[in-house]
This record gives sequence, C-alpha cells and structure tokens, in this order.
Amino acid sequence: MLSLIEKLKQVKDFRKNKGKRHPLWIVLVVIILGTMLGYSGYRELGEFAKNNRHRL
Repeated sequence: MLSLIEKLKQVKDFRKNKGKRHPLWIVLVVIILGTMLGYSGYRELGEFAKNNRHRL
C-alpha cells in the first residue's frame, strides 16, 4: 500500500509555473498537518509552516 506522501506526490499539479515555490505534495502536507492541529486559512497555515519549518 502506498504511503500518504506517495499518494500526494501523484496528485496532478494544475498551478501555473509562475510563482511556484514548493512542490504541490509539500503544500498539501502542510495543509493537512496544519488543519489537524487547528490552523485554518492561508495566513495561519503559512505561520504554521514557518514556525515548524525544521520539522517539515
């Protein structure tokens, strides 16, 4: 069975190349983990990612 990260890496990325900083699977991991911990919205999830960069 594929791991969650392996599954997320298979999600097709429809974003435009301009401005892309991170692979989609990493963005999705941050959203999933942040949401599970009670963060919501772009700003809160961005702060979560920034504050936990060393763990992610």
